[in-house]
Amino acid sequence: MPIKPQIKHIHHLPHFRERTEEIKYIIIHCSRSNPEKQLKNLHKLELSAHYIIGQNGEITEALEPKKVAYHAGISSWHGSQGKSLNGSSIGIELEAPDMGQSKKTYKPALRHSLCNLLIYLCYKYKVRPENILAHSDIAPQRKPDPGKGFPWKYLYQNGITPWYHLYCLHQETDEVKLLNIIGYNTEVLTAARYAFCRRWLPEEVKTERNIKYMLDNPYPKDFVPKDEKRYFKRLRAVAFAMEKCRTQTPWYLTKK
Repeated sequence: MPIKPQIKHIHHLPHFRERTEEIKYIIIHCSRSNPEKQLKNLHKLELSAHYIIGQNGEITEALEPKKVAYHAGISSWHGSQGKSLNGSSIGIELEAPDMGQSKKTYKPALRHSLCNLLIYLCYKYKVRPENILAHSDIAPQRKPDPGKGFPWKYLYQNGITPWYHLYCLHQETDEVKLLNIIGYNTEVLTAARYAFCRRWLPEEVKTERNIKYMLDNPYPKDFVPKDEKRYFKRLRAVAFAMEKCRTQTPWYLTKK
């Protein structure tokens, strides 16, 4: 069994409800503030998350996973039921001064702690790798975090999340159907398209210096990929990878 990572601080927030659903998802967020300020901001807004990880790698437990935190808001993924994933998810906040727009944002200590925490939580709560998601994945119309600089491939290299291979392409070619296969809500296609690029094709995502503007406008309303051929190939590769991942048993669920 994976070793539980060290929890440096415990500051439980009072904003929660009892959990009645099985934990199925882990949602990754980020905030510009340090963990102490994040706690104050969440409390002020009557929101919550389960864990906060600072750039120094220190983990703060802000709520026990057995409680439902208010972190996901209006959200959905791959045919999920209801208006929000709060009831079936664990929320992890990361400290990211530029809202994750640069790979340099997520320091080695933070990445290391996040990996250890994810492995432990996935093992303990039987969360599948394809259900470790970005806030922007589950709420593409509303949220840009954890940003295009988030190290998804690093998580894959540590056996946590799926990745794609460009020589394995899904036979589907319709954009909406491919985004749906991956899991995105395509009610607003441009938003889903941009959220996909944030995670899987960050070269297409603009670096926004005005953070407030990005938070208020998480996707360009007229966004079209500059390299559509590359976009569709990546889309088919990711759809293939996610569909395949759903048929496999991850290593941490085979261990006793």
